[in-house]
Amino acid sequence: MKRGNFISSFNYAVQGIISSIRTERNMKIHYLAAIAVIVGSLFFNLTRVEFMLLFFAVTFVLTSELINTAIERTVDLVTQSYNPVAKLAKDIAAGAVLIASLNALVVGYLIFFDRLNTGTELLVFKLRSSNPHLAFVAVFLVIVLVVAGKLLWMHRSGGTFFQGGAVSGHTALAFCMATIISLIVVKGLVIGLAYFIAFLVAQSRVEGKIHKVSEVVLGALVGSLVAFIIYRLVGYYG
Repeated sequence: MKRGNFISSFNYAVQGIISSIRTERNMKIHYLAAIAVIVGSLFFNLTRVEFMLLFFAVTFVLTSELINTAIERTVDLVTQSYNPVAKLAKDIAAGAVLIASLNALVVGYLIFFDRLNTGTELLVFKLRSSNPHLAFVAVFLVIVLVVAGKLLWMHRSGGTFFQGGAVSGHTALAFCMATIISLIVVKGLVIGLAYFIAFLVAQSRVEGKIHKVSEVVLGALVGSLVAFIIYRLVGYYG
């Protein structure tokens, strides 16, 4: 597969997700809830298995809603008049979303109820034992912010979700990871190498004429700030 086609396939997929958020009220609610749950999980001492189940439940709801939206659009494309078979197809698709949502509620109940009920682990976060969790949330937020930035300024700055645009996603992720390394590693050589690699990523985006210098700088700031806030401000309460 050619590189352009490979990148285009990702662009089309992200465009489908963004379109569903723009046009579907329920999708907006699901995505906001997903972000809130993932970020909120930072304040609980979740095990890896619990976090894995939580993340799977969240993505299961989002995936079901995307499939439901696709089915609704396909049915509307075939017929605009009332048809009992078309109604049944939409109802079944909506039923799938309901089942996924109920599954997420059960998972959330089993994971959070005791913690919220006793209040003993609210705002209790163990930084050392949760480094992978913190890193995942930081990277997740960087991706969300980058895509949101590209969406807001796409018409003005050009580019796609994976190439060009108002902010360099590659640079943001590179500096996010470099900042995470600088916060959990004490050896200066390792920290220096991490930022050197991040700088090379940023330089390659400018050298390849994919991004402007200002877009690369903005990406570096976004990635670094998100990692710093997650590790220093959120992690501080641990």
